Amino acid sequence: MANKTRNQLKNYFQTGDKPTQSEYADLIDSFVNRLDDNFVETLPDANTTQKGIVEQATLTEVQSGTDNTRFVTPKGAKRAVETFAPVKSVNGNVGDVTLSFNQSTDRGSTREGIAKFFTNAGGSSTNKFHIKLPYKRNAGNKMYYIKASGYNYYNSDIIDIVWVGYLYSNNLIRTKSEVIRSTAITAGEYIGTDDYVYLWFKLPNTYYATFKIDSMYVGNGSLLQEGDVEILVNALDF
Repeated sequence: MANKTRNQLKNYFQTGDKPTQSEYADLIDSFVNRLDDNFVETLPDANTTQKGIVEQATLTEVQSGTDNTRFVTPKGAKRAVETFAPVKSVNGNVGDVTLSFNQSTDRGSTREGIAKFFTNAGGSSTNKFHIKLPYKRNAGNKMYYIKASGYNYYNSDIIDIVWVGYLYSNNLIRTKSEVIRSTAITAGEYIGTDDYVYLWFKLPNTYYATFKIDSMYVGNGSLLQEGDVEILVNALDF
């Protein structure tokens, strides 16, 4: 079995010929095998490159329309070349559009356990927990997302509450207090007599109640941290 030229191989297959087993073996051995020969393709518009590597265009090439992104095919797969048109519209914005990848932002960031609270024996069925935020009326507009989670031992219940809202000038707007996993817990929010924003929730009884407060940075608000909120216990609003 040996490598043969094309003309030599053609002589094995003249009209009426019956090629032998060794001549068929010569035919097979004279061609490249993708698996046995560790075949690597060379693109027509690029230098030889390693198989399985994707040569990606830069953002400038995409926006200018000069990108002809080359996909170098892994061994045994069919090669494909795709061309991308320049970006001219994103979410309704037309014209030259600047794309930003991996842009850093604190929006959506969370900070857990900015405040923690525990009550032991001697619980109350009338007291509420009041969470005082550092946002004050007429001191700037602030959006907020606050979450309380914990264990209400007395009622064998899960504390899972989310408050969202917007302190806009003198008022709280776009507010919602959502109690999850429980039908016995109630919650709400208000502006106190000291002009600060308060969130509140009430358990059937505060006996052995444990919870923590988390903050998420939303809109024009801020990412609160330990010391920014105060937890008070009282039957009445402040």
